[in-house]
Amino acid sequence: MADMVGPLLQWLNANPQLAGFVTFLISAGESIAIFGTIVPGSITMTAIGTLAGAGIIPLWGTIFWAVFGAIVGDGISYWIGHYFKNQLRNIWPFKSNPNILKKGEKFVHKYGVMSVFTGRFVGPVRALVPVVAGMLGMKPLQFTIANVTSAIIWAPAYMLPGILLGAASLELPPDIALHVMMVFFLIIFALALFIWITVKILSLVHIRVSHFQDVIWKKMKKFSLTAPITVLLKHHEKHKTHGQLSLAIFFIFTTTAFILLAWSVKNLSLVTITINDAVFHLFRGIRNPDLDNTMLIITLLGQKQVILTVLFVISLWLALCKQWRIAFDTLALGVFASVSVYVIKHFLQIERPWGIATNPETFSMPSGHTTLATTIFIGLAFLITRSFRPGYRWPIFAISVSIAIAVGISRLYLGAHWFTDIAGAWLLSAALLTIIIIAFQRHQRPHINPLHLFLIGSLSFLIALPSFYYLNNKKLLAQYEQVEWPIIQINLQNWWQKNEAIPAYRASLFGFPSQRINVEWVGNIDKIRDTLINQGWSKPPVRDWISTLHRIADVSSTQYLPLISPQYLDRKPEIILTRIVSNHDGEKSLMFIRLWNANRFIKNSQMPLWVGIVGIVPRSYNWLFKKHSDEIDISINDVFPIKSLKTGWQTKIISITPPINHKPKKYRILLIKPTHFE
Repeated sequence: MADMVGPLLQWLNANPQLAGFVTFLISAGESIAIFGTIVPGSITMTAIGTLAGAGIIPLWGTIFWAVFGAIVGDGISYWIGHYFKNQLRNIWPFKSNPNILKKGEKFVHKYGVMSVFTGRFVGPVRALVPVVAGMLGMKPLQFTIANVTSAIIWAPAYMLPGILLGAASLELPPDIALHVMMVFFLIIFALALFIWITVKILSLVHIRVSHFQDVIWKKMKKFSLTAPITVLLKHHEKHKTHGQLSLAIFFIFTTTAFILLAWSVKNLSLVTITINDAVFHLFRGIRNPDLDNTMLIITLLGQKQVILTVLFVISLWLALCKQWRIAFDTLALGVFASVSVYVIKHFLQIERPWGIATNPETFSMPSGHTTLATTIFIGLAFLITRSFRPGYRWPIFAISVSIAIAVGISRLYLGAHWFTDIAGAWLLSAALLTIIIIAFQRHQRPHINPLHLFLIGSLSFLIALPSFYYLNNKKLLAQYEQVEWPIIQINLQNWWQKNEAIPAYRASLFGFPSQRINVEWVGNIDKIRDTLINQGWSKPPVRDWISTLHRIADVSSTQYLPLISPQYLDRKPEIILTRIVSNHDGEKSLMFIRLWNANRFIKNSQMPLWVGIVGIVPRSYNWLFKKHSDEIDISINDVFPIKSLKTGWQTKIISITPPINHKPKKYRILLIKPTHFE
């Protein structure tokens, strides 16, 4: 195999202008029936990707020709099968090896149109599926859609490892590039293995649980006390009745979980305050104006004026089509969700989080937006997919679940709810949906046209959501505007002598105490920055994919800043500067200084106070090894290494003794203020 690929790569290196044509031939040949089994397409495509990543051949042109070749190759195979039909069984090599076609037929019968999509990624049947699909009479349009979409994913996916390796070779030494790629592939392999094991376990559990349910259901029908339950849970199709038992168990589980969560929030707030505070501070720290508008639009997907209007229109359309029962069930989605939220909110009376300009007047738990979005979108997905084959339902449910999750995240991002409000909303919605689906499946319902239902719902949303957004945009943006921390006035002399007003630690991205504050600096931020630059500090390079790979792969990671910027009072640093330092052994490290606005001003001068951390950049995964802290015992020379320069600042080291892990521990803080205070 290497004997074939090596000379080809050398030839392409010398003739890059023909790379597109060669890529097309290999990609197409790899996809043609029988011929594809002798073409080392996968290895060759990865190797070509290496040349593209290194810039020897054009990247996007090569990807285009790879996609085009894959489409043409599968297309040729399909039309061969479509033209010859069953005559293929009498043609070599299928005549002498009939099992070859049988494998392909079994795969296509099992997965239908999806076999064309998935078959491209399954080695043993990759070149057989298109020809079998044509032989079995798959519609050309269905085949073409699956063929094109799978080719668009397949070609870049097979070339990606090579592209990354080629690109890395331009920026990294060969040994480091290889290390980075090994880590990358190990992560991908571990993730794929985890998914595969999870699917297999769930499949085995499903079989066992189904068998167990059949046994339980039969016993329940015979037992006089439980027989009425089987009547209530009956399915209009008798062979599916035991499935109602699964829904009933799921209802009991979600209802119990919701009650326990609500009880703990109401009575044992300390149990839930940690997760609530962590998520609250996380989203406060990542808010920015560009994302606010997007999150506001997402949150409107659960706005009652929008979603209930859409639900009413759908119910009205169903009623006009004389689908009375389905119209009632559809309307019940919104009614049950709205009433449940109203009653539970007023029963629990949980206060909303602080942090936005105008908090809604209603109580916090559960989130009404999330409950409505989850119940209605997943409920509509159930109605739309009733006539679908089981294997084709998941895309619609995936979209509806994604919307439900997105609405919940938008409520957290905007600061309108605690995490427990969102979790409670999802549990409540699951319980409501279960009851409605159990009731729905007790009686035969006529099938409705899923396309018509989808179009009516989509059109209603396209009218209702933009209209509500246009009329209320400014009001909503003002309502969800983030409120900053309060500003505190401090006395200069008290601060200089005692330093009593400043927290000893900065909070992490999740609101927990993290690194020690070891610098406090009073002054103008621009003058502070100029002073540090004159002292040899410099701005860190803009993050790129090379520095990201170094941090992820833990290759010379101490020379690059961590991927996530630390925060103080839910804000990013105003100043981040670095410089190279050497220890006694001559080993070089990257020292950093980060300064945040402390929301404190000196009385009578309005001069701001900045707090910060000076430390050494740690390894990416130092928690896996012996702990090497990035905290240092700070000195004046750490911040001002060039003593000969007049800094214009007064400095002072003080020692404080806060309790660390319930034990008093002394550490140093560097205080800095202007020599001539204005």
